[in-house]
Amino acid sequence: MVMQALPSNLSALRAFEAAARLESFAAAADELGVTPAAISRAVRRLESDLNVALFHRAHRSVSLTETGVRYAQKVTEGFRHLSLDEARGPAERARLTLDVEATFLRQWLLPRLAQMSFKSLGLTLSVRAHHDPPRVIPATADLAIVWGFADYSGFKRSRLVSPRTILVAAPSLRISNLSQVADAGLIHEANEHWWRLIYHEADAEYPDHATALTLTRCDLPIEAARWGLGVAVADDVIAEQELKSGSLLPVPGPRLDGQDYYLLSRKSASVPAQKFVRWLLQESESFALWQAGLSAS
Repeated sequence: MVMQALPSNLSALRAFEAAARLESFAAAADELGVTPAAISRAVRRLESDLNVALFHRAHRSVSLTETGVRYAQKVTEGFRHLSLDEARGPAERARLTLDVEATFLRQWLLPRLAQMSFKSLGLTLSVRAHHDPPRVIPATADLAIVWGFADYSGFKRSRLVSPRTILVAAPSLRISNLSQVADAGLIHEANEHWWRLIYHEADAEYPDHATALTLTRCDLPIEAARWGLGVAVADDVIAEQELKSGSLLPVPGPRLDGQDYYLLSRKSASVPAQKFVRWLLQESESFALWQAGLSAS
C-alpha cells in the first residue's frame, strides 16, 4: 500500500505536500498558517528520514527533484486515502473536484457544462483552474485535464482532444489564401515560432516585412483576430466557439498537430467520477467529428 512508504511524521508530510503542490515554501506556509522556516525545517527533516533530496533550492525559489515529483504523487495519494471523503457513503460523494488549465476551461469545457447532457448527470462539480501543467495533482482532486505529456502516479490517462494549429481571421478581412495574410498583419502568441512553421510547411517565405501584434496568452490572439486586427495562428480547440459562431473563419493553409489534452482519472474512481469521465469522452468524440469537418473544409 502507498501508506507503508510514508513516514510517521504527518506534519512533515503535510508541509511537504503543500510545498510540492505550490512549489513554494512561503505559499505553503501561508496555506498552513506557519512560517516559511517551519516548512523548510519540516521538509529537511523528511529528506533526512528518507535520505533523499526532494527539492532543488535556489536563492528565493524551490523546485521538485525528479525523486520529489514521484514521492509527492505518492504522498498526495496517501492523504487521499486518509481523507474523510473516502469514508463517506456513495450518496455523499456526488461532488467532484476537477483540476484544469484555465484557457481550456473557459474556451472548451464551460460551453459544454452549460449543456443539458451535463446537467442530467446530477453532479456537483468544483473546478480549480491553473495556467501551467501541475507537477503534482492535489490529493483532493478526483480528475484533472492537463496539456502535453501526462504520466501521474495513481491516475488513468485518456486522450481527450488533439489540437490542430490553424490560421483564423475575421470574415471582414476576406482572407482566402496565405498570400493575402501579410497585408492583413500577423498576430503572434509570444513569438513568431508557429507562424514560421506555417510558412515553412507551405514552402513559402516568411514575410519579415509584415506588421505584427504579439500577445502573451493563447486565447488573446483569437480575440484580437475577432476584432479584425490581423490573422492569428490559433489552436482549433481554443478557437472552437468562434469558428462555430462564424465570428472567425479558417484561412486555407497548413494545419499543424499540437500537443494533446489528457483526462486523468483516479484508478479508484467513484461512480460519479466514472459518469463524468464517460460524459467527457463522449464530448471529445463529438469534438473530433466537428474537427474532422473543419479540416475537410
